[in-house]
Formats: sequence, C-alpha cells, structure tokens
Amino acid sequence: MGHENMNIAMTQPGTDTLPQPVFIIALPKSYTSVLSGMLGQHPSLLSVPELNLFVGDTVMDWANQPASFIFCDGLLRTTAQLLFGAQTAMTVSQSLEWLQERADWKVKDVFDVLREHAAPSIVIDQSPIYTQRPDFTQRVLQAYPNARFIHLTRNPTAWVASMAKWGPQGEEILRMYTQAEVGLDQVPSPIELWHAVHTGVEAFLDPLDDKQVLRVMGEDVVTQPKEILRTICEWLDLPSEDGVISEMLHPERSIFAGWGPPGARGGNNPDYLTAPQLRTRNDRDKLLKIDRSAMPVSDAISEYAEKIGYS
Repeated sequence: MGHENMNIAMTQPGTDTLPQPVFIIALPKSYTSVLSGMLGQHPSLLSVPELNLFVGDTVMDWANQPASFIFCDGLLRTTAQLLFGAQTAMTVSQSLEWLQERADWKVKDVFDVLREHAAPSIVIDQSPIYTQRPDFTQRVLQAYPNARFIHLTRNPTAWVASMAKWGPQGEEILRMYTQAEVGLDQVPSPIELWHAVHTGVEAFLDPLDDKQVLRVMGEDVVTQPKEILRTICEWLDLPSEDGVISEMLHPERSIFAGWGPPGARGGNNPDYLTAPQLRTRNDRDKLLKIDRSAMPVSDAISEYAEKIGYS
C-alpha cells in the first residue's frame, strides 16, 4: 500500500477540480483544535493537524522555520496518514524522507498532494501560526484565492490568561509574535498583540467575498456547539441534519486526535492532544465578559472587542 501511495503522491495534481480548502485563522489557544476536530467529523470534511506549511515558499522554508521542533509534527502526521496509510514511527520516517526529497517544492504543491489524497473531502487547515505575520496569510490567499476562511476569536483578557497558563510554550509563542511586530516604539503587551492580530486579520479578509468569510466566537464553540456547527455547515453548503451534527460533537474520534507516534508526537495544542473531547460550558455570558480588573485594556481594544461581540 505504501508503494502504491508513493506513486500517486509523486504526481502533481490538477487542483482546479479539487474542493477548495478551508482555513481557520486564529491565534493559538482560541479553540482552534477542538473546532477543527469537530468539523473533521463531518463526512465531507477532513481536518488535519497544524500543517504550518505557508510560513515560507518551499518545503525547505517549512523545515527551517523557527521552533520547528514544535511546528513540524502536524505535517509529518498528515503526510504519514494520507500518503502512507497510517501514523506509525515507520510511516513518519517515510514522510520525512518524502518531504526531504521535495525540499525545493513549493508549499502549495505539497498541500495540493494532501488535497488530492483527501478528495472528495474538503481539507481544513487550522494552523494558528499563520496569524503571526501578514505574509503568511497572504501566501495562503495567493495560493487559494477561492478558499473559505473562518476567523475564530476569543475574549482578549481570557486569551492573555490562557497564554500565561501555557508556561514556556506560551512564552515562546508570544516572543515569536512580538518579534513579528515592526516599527513600534515599545514592546507590545499580549493584549496589544491580540488587538493587532485580529484587526490585521480583518483587514486581510475584508476584500474577500462575504461567502468566503465567517467569523466565529470561540466561546460559542463550547457553549452552543450544535448551533455553531450547523451555521458552519450551512455556510459551506454541506448537509447539517441532526445525525451529522451529533457525530460532529465527538472530536475525539478523529484519526488525528491524541498524541502521535514517535517522531511526530504533536501537531496540535498539547491540552487537546491529551484530552480531545469536547467539554461544553453553560456560562457564555461570563466567557464573553472582558476582565478589565486583570490588566489594562485600552479604549481602542475595548472598542474593537465590543464590536465583535465581547463586553
């Protein structure tokens, strides 16, 4: 089976006939993993781990990205599963070799191979790192001008607190985002990064057709999951009957749920990999409340947060 898949994967597909991908555009720790996992349980969708492909133009750029020890597992797991039929230490090694042999390939070519193997399912890429720099999201759009984009948000003060609880990994991610901000006369605080990223995402998505863009509040994913899943399915023109939605409430059934094999253990938020089940909450109003006692929140940040649904 592996040899047969290898032959197929070596051909570059005609992508015009493949379903257009969906990209979840969000900061880390914004419910991306659980939303993606749920969406992937729809029979017409395939949610993959964080691919982080579009951080550069080529596979070599992907391999050499900062903190590659964090950001490369998702593509290795996905390639192992789709091209070699399983996620094992052996297929991860095969995936790494396959990618090394294609170091000069454009990242779009690799993504299109994954799309070809996933077809007729629609591929969902939920890599938060794409929000680190405008050129990452622009690279996605240049590759797929007809793609769909879910702009996923989270309460700004809750997001800052969640990043702080993440420990060293959260610190590293914040450092990377801070370094991406240029032309500032001071180091931005985490909540200022939240504001800069989301307003930047809005500016990036604003020129697109309304049908291509859907904003989703992460808090709705955990407080009213059935409603938000049905909204997304209808936006994608996919069936959304009760039986389908019921199945989508189980992200833990995804082939990518849980920790991966040796050589590619991660690929998603560690908390999600440890416990990929949906944990619903019934305190939506509390989740949407900005905690202004926890940190300074400027008028500009308050105004923007309130515009998109926080209070």
